[in-house]
Amino acid sequence: MDRTLVAAALLRQAGPADSAAIREFVCGLSPRTQRLRFFAAVAPPSTGLLRALCGTTGHADILLVSDSDGTVIAHGMAADAPTRDGTESSIGLVVADDWQRRGVGTRLLRELTARAARRGVGSLVLEVLPDNHVMRGIIRRQWPDAPAEWTPDALVFRPAISSGLGNSGGVNRAHDRSAA
Repeated sequence: MDRTLVAAALLRQAGPADSAAIREFVCGLSPRTQRLRFFAAVAPPSTGLLRALCGTTGHADILLVSDSDGTVIAHGMAADAPTRDGTESSIGLVVADDWQRRGVGTRLLRELTARAARRGVGSLVLEVLPDNHVMRGIIRRQWPDAPAEWTPDALVFRPAISSGLGNSGGVNRAHDRSAA
C-alpha cells in the first residue's frame, strides 16, 4: 500500500476497506466542518456518499491522513473528468476539527494536486462556500491568479495545475511509487 509521512501523521491511499473508518471520521466532524466540505450536514453519511468517499463509485484518487493511532484525521479526493482542453480534477478535502490550522489540509491539497499532475490533469476545480475563509486563503496563496466564478451556492476556483502546489511537492514520500 502506498504510504507517505505527513508531519506526525500518515498519508495513504483509501479504498473500500476504509469504509468504517471514513464513516467514523465523517460522524466526528462538527456540523460546521461538514457544511464547509459537503455544503450540508451529512452525519451519518448516506450509503451513496460513503461509497463515493471510499472510491467505490468510479474513478477518484482518494487519500486519507491518519494520526499515530491510525485514526483518520483528514480525507481528500480528486475526481477527474474530460474537458474540451484535456482533463480537469475536482478536488474536495476535509480535516478533523482538532487538526485544522496545522497544515494538514495544505499538505493534503499539495499531494492531491501533484498526483493529478502525474495523471496528466491540466486544471483543478475547487468549489468553496463563501464563508470558508481558510480554504479560500489557501487557494489564493497557492494560486493567486486562479480564475474564480461565483455560482448561486459557491465560489469556484479553476487553477491551472502547472503552477502553485502541483509543482512544489512538500510532502515527504517514504514509499510512494504510485502514479495514482
